[in-house]
Amino acid sequence: ASHPFAAEIGWMAERGITTGYEVPGGREFRPYGTVGRDAMAAFLYRFADSSDFFAPPGFTVPADFTAPSVSPFTDVPTSHPFYKQISWLASNGVSTGWDVGGGKKEFRPSQPIARDAMAAFLYRFGGKPAFTAPGTSPFTDVPKSHPFYKEVSWLATTGVSTGWDVGGGKKEFRPSLNIPRDAMAAFLYRYYVYLD
Repeated sequence: ASHPFAAEIGWMAERGITTGYEVPGGREFRPYGTVGRDAMAAFLYRFADSSDFFAPPGFTVPADFTAPSVSPFTDVPTSHPFYKQISWLASNGVSTGWDVGGGKKEFRPSQPIARDAMAAFLYRFGGKPAFTAPGTSPFTDVPKSHPFYKEVSWLATTGVSTGWDVGGGKKEFRPSLNIPRDAMAAFLYRYYVYLD
């Protein structure tokens, strides 16, 4: 209960966004483990399946989604434990994956999700809300030339990410860092508060 993000993790568990890991005598959340891209897909799928989510126009909610018989990604077989969630993410344009040529794409499900990619996922998850990126970056380590500058700036504007205070009134986002599970709980909870 003394964990800095105990309330946010509890919120995720209460709504079924996370189920944790079954261990003898109970369950573990493993707050310091990194979030894989496949787990991110599962978290967003379950969030969208909850009463807390208001689907943007044209967005297919999980209850109305049937996974395709052919995977949209060459590295996510239909037998993958999160196949439905990953293909749902692709169908809504939340993840575009990596173009590997020949009309094929990879999702890289086991790869940890970086903070900048998380910003892009959440921005698309919200239906790409109207937003004009500021002329000056809110973070010293996210220049305007960054591929996800708009999405990271939007995340800062919503309060979903506050970044790290590095002194002198400056902040860092640390876009390439992998996200631990406790921080992901905080991001998703703040996103829920933003939507509300």
